[in-house]
Amino acid sequence: MRHGSGVDRISFLPENVIETILMGIPLRDAVRTSILSTIWRYRWKNLPQIVFDEKSFPLSKWRTRSDFENKMVKSIDQVLLLHVGQIHKFTLDIDLNSLSDIDRWILFLSRNGIKELTLAIRWNYVFYKLPSCLFSCKEITRLELHNCKIRLPERFTGLSNLTVLKLQYVNITVENFQHLISSSSRLEELVLKELYSCPQLRICSQKLVHFSIDAWCDELYLESAPILATASILLRGESCMEAPIYGAECNLIKVLGRLPSLVLVEVMDGVPVRLPMTTQLKHIAIDINFDSVEDILSALCVFRSSPFLKVLNIKVFLDKYATGGYEQGFWKEQDLNCSFDCLQLMEVTEFTGTESELRFIECVFANAPILERVKIYLKANLKKNQGTAVGVLSELLRFRRSARAEVLVAG
Repeated sequence: MRHGSGVDRISFLPENVIETILMGIPLRDAVRTSILSTIWRYRWKNLPQIVFDEKSFPLSKWRTRSDFENKMVKSIDQVLLLHVGQIHKFTLDIDLNSLSDIDRWILFLSRNGIKELTLAIRWNYVFYKLPSCLFSCKEITRLELHNCKIRLPERFTGLSNLTVLKLQYVNITVENFQHLISSSSRLEELVLKELYSCPQLRICSQKLVHFSIDAWCDELYLESAPILATASILLRGESCMEAPIYGAECNLIKVLGRLPSLVLVEVMDGVPVRLPMTTQLKHIAIDINFDSVEDILSALCVFRSSPFLKVLNIKVFLDKYATGGYEQGFWKEQDLNCSFDCLQLMEVTEFTGTESELRFIECVFANAPILERVKIYLKANLKKNQGTAVGVLSELLRFRRSARAEVLVAG
């Protein structure tokens, strides 16, 4: 409203503009907009998106946790009671002990067309057991669960519209996990971090495009994911760590060998020297311990089997206590036979300038005929030394490389 003009501008904003404004501010502020004008009064009741988090209800404003919880429960009850229409997106990301109240809210949401649900329940390291009504929400498309326990009901037939599933610190059995994934026929993105009671993961998903895992896991099998395009794989566990340099299969082979459409992979798991197949990878992000012969050979292994590689991201880390330590003369003894015919961009972070790192980059330069750009980011302790950066750049520029390859060294 312009001062003195008498023109009420905010009352006549388009419906979609008002909704966008209300969804872009904390819920408590959205409720307060009722005082702006009669047109805005209770417009928040029609919002399809409701978020309860620390930003909406900061714990610091209350003298005791008990006061905070009582007010939070009453607020959520009131919002849901007064809400008009369907709630498409609901987020609860806050410390709360009232598990029975959460059950009530999920039951309410399951009857009101919920499509996107995020539950991040942080309470004394106890898993919140999800009520069975959640698994009858056929309209749900996105489900994010933190610190929850999943036990599927006996008559569970799947979440037929689910496209995104993210599980973090979730307790779920092997059987329930496999059933949940295989019965979600439209699943496109799956993110797993720290699963409990689920040492073996078998994934069968015909529509899966993006996959990420960072978990303790004995076995990972992507039995059928024909159009998977990107994967980030960090497996921890005794079986996963048994990745021989020569000979038998390891977990990564079992994964890569079944993914004909995979074009990007982030690898943080050991592999043998040669993979028994050619991948379609075009983008690889990999962590390499340049103090470990095993890590270097594992990386070369993946590169040899990725003839279509265009983008390579390497993160350097050094651990001299790793098995298979690096020795002088290692590179001279290797029959590298590693081609980077399609490589166009290489980026190296946490670079320290050791002989092992330099020889590795020299190898890439010598076998990448169409390489266009190389970016080297120095480790923090080297950034302060201007002479080191100049020295590293001078060394790199001496290496034989593609005529059009630009080399950049940055702090």
